[in-house]
Formats: sequence, structure tokens, C-alpha cells
Amino acid sequence: MKQLTNKIAVITGGGSGIGLEIAKKYVSEGAFVAICGRTMSKLIEAAKSIPESDEKILSVKADISNEDEVREMVQKVIKWKGKIDIVVNNAGAMRNNKALEDTSLEEWNNVILTNISGNFLVSREVGKEMIKRKYGRIINIGSMSGVITNKYFYAGSYEVSKSAFQMLTKVFAVEWAKYNIRVNAIAPGYYATLPNKEFFIENKDLYNKILDLIPTKKLGNLKELASLAVFLASDEIDYLTGETITIDGGYTIW
Repeated sequence: MKQLTNKIAVITGGGSGIGLEIAKKYVSEGAFVAICGRTMSKLIEAAKSIPESDEKILSVKADISNEDEVREMVQKVIKWKGKIDIVVNNAGAMRNNKALEDTSLEEWNNVILTNISGNFLVSREVGKEMIKRKYGRIINIGSMSGVITNKYFYAGSYEVSKSAFQMLTKVFAVEWAKYNIRVNAIAPGYYATLPNKEFFIENKDLYNKILDLIPTKKLGNLKELASLAVFLASDEIDYLTGETITIDGGYTIW
């Protein structure tokens, strides 16, 4: 038996990077997956890269910072398969990488609204369905930036939002434990996503400086991250909730 056979999962930001890799792994473990994002064409192309996508994948356009779109997304998934067992809150705004004194309120609010309020909305709306069935697994994809400020980058709203995301994990875990809903987070370090690889190709000196801060001396492998997301979504866990698992090659040990 595969670990996620016949489970129904929602993955926000599922059109690329971490979200897409988790979607592929979930399908390989027997799940049906709704990948969600703001650009439908990107989702459709992403779905084509997943085996059995015609049967196993639903692409849903949704901006997680828009309450109406989040509700509509949840109802589309319920109409598709009748339930939601798992949600992976992966969508998020990237860092502005600007000094605080140069950051506008609009730039600040965009990150905060998406990374905190958006993920709250998705968890809340999916959670309503999970509460009815008294079962659910919520996996929040945070960042090691929730506990540190990254050297060589401006922190600003990004680190603040990721720190709050970890507390959001704890709050949901406490309130929904009685409904058999387990809520945990993964805090990745530097991974070999396409944006990261492109950035480091253009900034080789910075890349070498960052590698020097990682004890394992390499970027993370997305397949390993996806395997952890499978474990947290599976019925193997019951006593683990409210935790954030950092997977960063040892970066935050220093």
C-alpha cells in the first residue's frame, strides 16, 4: 500500500519548485492532488509533467490572498473528489530584499498579506471541511528565515512573515488537535529551485559565501523535501503536531 493511497491533497503554489515536486511525490504515493496558483497556464503546463495527470491532477486558479478565490478553490476540490485530507501551504511572496528605510508600505503589506493572511485563509477554509470529517493533515512550507535573518540579504517583511507562519502552525495545531487534524511545518534552507539556481549563476561569489555557511556544502534536494512532506501527510504521524522541522544542511546550527 502506498502511503497516500486515495488521499485528496491541495497544494498551493503547485505550479513550480517545491510545490510541484511535492505534487509529483504525492501522486507517486497514490494521492489525488489539486495544484493551485495564480496563473492557470502555468498550472496546466506543470500538470503535464506529472504522471497520470489526467486522472490524478486538478488545476485550480486561485490567489491565496483573495478570500473569495480561496473559498471557490476549496469548493472546486470538494466537487471534484468530495473531501480534502491534506493541504500543503506552499504559496508565498518572495523577499523584497530592500533596506527597511527604502521599503514602501505597499511592498511590506504584499508580503505580509500573502505569507500570513493568505495561508491563514487557506487553512481556515480547508479546515472547515476537515473538521466535519474529524481528520486532516496540514503542512506549512515556511523557511529557516523564520528563526534567523539571512546573511547577505535584507530581512524585512519576509523574515517577519516566516516567523509568524511558524506561530500560525502552533495556533492551528492547538485549536484543531481535538478534531484529529495535525498541523506541522517544514522550514527549508537554500534549495536547488530554478530561481535560486539562476540567481547563484549570476552571483557566483555570493553563492560560494553561502555554501561556506552550510555545513553540508551544497544546496538542498527537492526530492528529499518532498519525501518529508509525504511523511507529514501520512497516517504514520499522530502524536506530532505544532512542530517546525528545519531542513537546511545545517545552516542554522552556527
